[in-house]
Amino acid sequence: MKFEICGGLDAPDWLLAEIITLGNLSPFQIKELTMHILQHIVKGSFDYGSVLKLMSDSLDSSDIKSCISALHFLVTNAAKFDLDEETLSRELQQLGIPKEHTDSLCRPYKDNRNMMQERFLEQSIQLPASSIDGWQTCTGKGKSVLAHFKNNEFMKRGQDSFNGLMYLSEDKFRILLKELKMARLLMDGLV
Repeated sequence: MKFEICGGLDAPDWLLAEIITLGNLSPFQIKELTMHILQHIVKGSFDYGSVLKLMSDSLDSSDIKSCISALHFLVTNAAKFDLDEETLSRELQQLGIPKEHTDSLCRPYKDNRNMMQERFLEQSIQLPASSIDGWQTCTGKGKSVLAHFKNNEFMKRGQDSFNGLMYLSEDKFRILLKELKMARLLMDGLV
């Protein structure tokens, strides 16, 4: 089954294995653990000692780390793929997480989604605008594409332009071209 929280792919096996462990926690523990994870994402601090105290009666330390990893994956992917809380709740229940646990996870997610997305945007790599000056097809053992890049930002500043080369197989180039065309259509739709 495909899930939006996994980018339209199947859920990873390790996550499915951790769903059982998450089910052993109480809804309160899920909520508190989710709050700690969200605080770590937004503010950069994580109090592992208080998490251990909160969970030590129900899980051992390796299971606690597994739960942290699973919840971190769920909330970061939900923010990454811009899921609303209803979609997130539905998909978590389809994965096998009980409704009470799902509600305990979705409330803090809803409150912190925008802050997480802003934080992820701050942490993302941002490169100056580049344009593809041209490309040529090279033949040999396998067909490949050689793309020449030219960075217009450097030229505007009076600096030497940055030129780059990228080698792609024919299949990868077709995928890149298709995705760039899709991105262009999406951008045109926003304007």
